Amino acid sequence: MTDPIKEILVPVDGSENANRAVRFAATMAERLDVPMRLFYVFPAASVEIIGMAGMSRDDIDQAAQTAAQRAFDATREALGDAAPKALDEDTSIGDPAEEIVRFTEDDPGVMVIMGRRGLSRMKSLVLGSVSDKVSRHAKSPVTIIT
Repeated sequence: MTDPIKEILVPVDGSENANRAVRFAATMAERLDVPMRLFYVFPAASVEIIGMAGMSRDDIDQAAQTAAQRAFDATREALGDAAPKALDEDTSIGDPAEEIVRFTEDDPGVMVIMGRRGLSRMKSLVLGSVSDKVSRHAKSPVTIIT
């Protein structure tokens, strides 16, 4: 990797592992003097379930924003006074690993710092963990916090 780190991306879901990752990332962002971005991905499977329930696209978008806001609030609470000055939030809908990897393809100067396991342990046993997929396919550095 020859690109300098320009931003730290921290996927969040409100889990304790994500909170540990965000605290570590805040320290790194401060030391590297780079902004940090919280990234929440509303899982595509949830969209399919909601769609089968007959909800509109606007309702799905609202559900995604509500879930993202809960994760962001939990993350900011976990950070407390350690929150960096430059802290952005971004959301996406889709497969979490694919969306994180896509973000790294857009800018190789983004460093990903993420927890090893999120809220859905059963899903990761069946489908493989998000952190494993990201670490194998990301185009930028990835640090996994356990």
